[in-house]
Amino acid sequence: IERLIQIWVLNCFEYSDNPQGYSTYFFSSFMSHSCYPNAVWHYTGADHVLRSRREISIGDEVCISYLPESTLLQSAPARRMELHETKQFWCDCERCVSGVDDLSRGLWCPKCSKGRVFAKTPEAGPAKDASLLASQLIGVECEACGEKVSKADAGKLAVSEKKLHDIVEKIVEKNLSVDLATIKQHEAFIDKHFAQHVLADLAWEQFCSHYAAKHKVSDHSRLLQRRVEFHKEAYPGLSGAHAWALEALGDCLKSSSSSNGSAAEDERHKVASNKSAPTKKRVWQVAAKEETTTAKACYDQALQILRLMFGDDHEYVLDVEAKIV
Repeated sequence: IERLIQIWVLNCFEYSDNPQGYSTYFFSSFMSHSCYPNAVWHYTGADHVLRSRREISIGDEVCISYLPESTLLQSAPARRMELHETKQFWCDCERCVSGVDDLSRGLWCPKCSKGRVFAKTPEAGPAKDASLLASQLIGVECEACGEKVSKADAGKLAVSEKKLHDIVEKIVEKNLSVDLATIKQHEAFIDKHFAQHVLADLAWEQFCSHYAAKHKVSDHSRLLQRRVEFHKEAYPGLSGAHAWALEALGDCLKSSSSSNGSAAEDERHKVASNKSAPTKKRVWQVAAKEETTTAKACYDQALQILRLMFGDDHEYVLDVEAKIV
């Protein structure tokens, strides 16, 4: 019985959230994992559909991701540990193979502060945990000045990573409420040390929630834009997470333009009742139009990704289409 349960656990696909359900499919269960998969699966009714998400040449193995789209943006140590814990293997795909740049783990060069340095992926085989090690930063080269990170500087960079990890953990796991001044301090710390890092993205996700709750629209949209940029740079192919970040940015801008539009309409009535008042367009009227245009551009980019990954009739696509007026 235990063997049958393990076969089920290691080969099932998530079928529904409410109620939570899983299913298995004969051919699909034979597909291997990659953190840079060339295929993606989804459901159309009860059918398990497989679609290409990048070019597949004759003879290539068709691989899917056993990880959620958001987890594909995680650092290599985190991805490998999750796969070991859930699927009982240590990933050695092209994004996890030892010694390549981890594009989810970029920091500013400790020498010039202008170029990025990327940690290397972990050594092959088992790992103790998902820790981001200083040893993975020793000797990496700055893109700008060409200097290599020393052992001492690698240790300092790893300390910064640990500090940001603790910041995110406190906010997420302890559901910690953070005041705006503290968020600004955290942002300054991130800007000083992190060039392209998943921990920064996770922090921005939490900060966005706080900014949205306090109606800080400009700060909210600013960090959503940074999340979009990270998702685009950290993962080399079509990414659902990138598309959903674009959709979230579009939602924020659309909401902002609606608010600005209401303000402009109120001002128009005031102007109409006051013959001596100026009739030129207000700044927020122009802003509302620009935000609407930018929101549509975000939705269009999201749709381009989602249609290729999931098809024209998928709910992900239809949900975004419904937001475009």
